[in-house]
Amino acid sequence: MKERGKIFLLVLVGAFIGSDLRYLESLIFKTTNGFPLGTLVANLTGAFIMPFLIHYLQDRYNLSSKVVLTLSTGLLGSYTTFSTFTADSYRLYQSGNWVSLLIYLTITILGGFVVAILGNYWAASRAFNDYVKKEQDR
Repeated sequence: MKERGKIFLLVLVGAFIGSDLRYLESLIFKTTNGFPLGTLVANLTGAFIMPFLIHYLQDRYNLSSKVVLTLSTGLLGSYTTFSTFTADSYRLYQSGNWVSLLIYLTITILGGFVVAILGNYWAASRAFNDYVKKEQDR
């Protein structure tokens, strides 16, 4: 099998796992008031995990580009979901639930940005702590 075919299959496996996790999360965070909490949790946790994966785990464990693609594009790409975010936003708009719509948009967009920054800081902190520990062990 050619290299591209192997990468395609790895991303496919990651997407399979990510979509199953996303569905499970939608069941766990199901609300009775129509607020899309499951999508919000998926998108915020994905925004937090992605920079940590890229900036810490990849360097710390020397992950190959195949593993990073599997986890980022495959798993996290199917776990987080812009299309569901858009559909949920439109549903809140159509139902006239303006307060929930504003809260959802604000938390998703600004919250996603903030947790991505936090994920970067967490990655940098872990990398620094690993460096200090390595130096102390010398």
